[in-house]
Amino acid sequence: MRRTPQEIVELVVFGLIALLLGTGVLWLLGAVFGLVGTVLGWLAALLWGIVSFLVPVALVAGAVVLIVRLVQGKSIPGVTVRSEAPIVEAAPAADAPAEPTEDAALDRDRAADATSEGMPPAPPGTPPVAPEAPTDGTEAEPDAEADTPEEERRHEA
Repeated sequence: MRRTPQEIVELVVFGLIALLLGTGVLWLLGAVFGLVGTVLGWLAALLWGIVSFLVPVALVAGAVVLIVRLVQGKSIPGVTVRSEAPIVEAAPAADAPAEPTEDAALDRDRAADATSEGMPPAPPGTPPVAPEAPTDGTEAEPDAEADTPEEERRHEA
């Protein structure tokens, strides 16, 4: 198929227009990316300034916290301190009774019961908890107040 000279001129003109438009689009994209690069460069400089200020401040603050913990005698997570001093156990007091008292036996029983149930032991000297059922073989009397709903107790008070 042969092209007329008019068609050839039209194709050349359309090609030149396409090149011109493509060049304009590339120039526009270059300008936009240049602005974006400028903004990102400014942001990077801002972040660098903040980090270059905060890192030394954080290091000094961490050192102060560690020094304060060491002075107070608190443990530092991840750090173990070994003492070369021998461990000396205290000698029993001379006036301590040889046999455990009834209170000590009761406290020991409480500690065993409490830890077996997963609860912390009661402090020493705490009176024993009343059992839920009598141990003399009689039936336990129902507690009237335990069966009343909470709303009725509020109205009574």
